[in-house]
Amino acid sequence: MWKAFAVLYGLIFIFLLSLAFVTLPPEIARQLSSADRALFYVGLVVEFAVTIGLFAYAFDLKIPPFPLWRPFSWFLAGWCLYTSLAKVWDLVSLITSPQPGDEGLISGFLGLLLLLLLNYFGWLGVWRYGRRVSQQPARAS
Repeated sequence: MWKAFAVLYGLIFIFLLSLAFVTLPPEIARQLSSADRALFYVGLVVEFAVTIGLFAYAFDLKIPPFPLWRPFSWFLAGWCLYTSLAKVWDLVSLITSPQPGDEGLISGFLGLLLLLLLNYFGWLGVWRYGRRVSQQPARAS
């Protein structure tokens, strides 16, 4: 299951990366504040690292630096919590103040469900990989 999930996660990452850089109109990118732009780039780096960690866990790869993965899984837990709460906040604001012609409630719930599943299993794979490499004996140099 983990191999299929890692490949699916990688494909989703590549698709969203191409969507963000190829099809994103430049006028939308210019409208983003510097904080939003910074969060976007931090998100890209985090998701890239998650993809590497998932592949390393699923295919039993040894990806250095080994001490990085355990603390990264803790950071990733905070990142997943932040992105999940931001999506919940968007959904709550959609429910409390609907705009005329806005029929996105079902797609908002499905998007939240997909995000929660991807966040949880992405974090779980990276956490398990971090635990696995931290329990391995140190190599003699």
